[in-house]
Amino acid sequence: MMRPASARWTRDHAHEFGGDPSRVFVMGHSASAHLAALIATNPRYLASQSMSKSDLCGVIGLAGPYDFLPIKDPTLLDVFPAGTRAESQPINFVTGHEPPMFLAAGTDDTVVDPGNTDRLASMLRKYGDSVQVKHYDGFGHIRIVSALALPLRRRSTVLADVSAFIDSR
Repeated sequence: MMRPASARWTRDHAHEFGGDPSRVFVMGHSASAHLAALIATNPRYLASQSMSKSDLCGVIGLAGPYDFLPIKDPTLLDVFPAGTRAESQPINFVTGHEPPMFLAAGTDDTVVDPGNTDRLASMLRKYGDSVQVKHYDGFGHIRIVSALALPLRRRSTVLADVSAFIDSR
């Protein structure tokens, strides 16, 4: 699970691993993409670590649920109590000061509606934020993340697209 403290730790220790502390990205798939986007949009999470949105160089979200209200699944109704649902939606915190984002979804994802990606991207654009969107034709929820692993990465451009986004920052 992604936590704001992981962004702080990464920034504070990047140099120990040959990294650049000014180039911290957060990335996730599915629920972790949701958390990465929430960390990057809701300032309270980074503020809890004496950081701000400007401390992130970018966000990579694969198949993330960024705007999933209303909730219909009984299990999710318990996970997201009524009083906290609006605060659980990254789309509700977009202000125009978000780090650049790369959002990707598979066109055949039946677990997380690809519309989540499109709606968050639309809101980011509305506020003038930088966002790149990629839809992978025929990819389902798991295939988009499994495409990062060998030998599957040779069969798609997911890793190359993520790498290009990082390299462009």
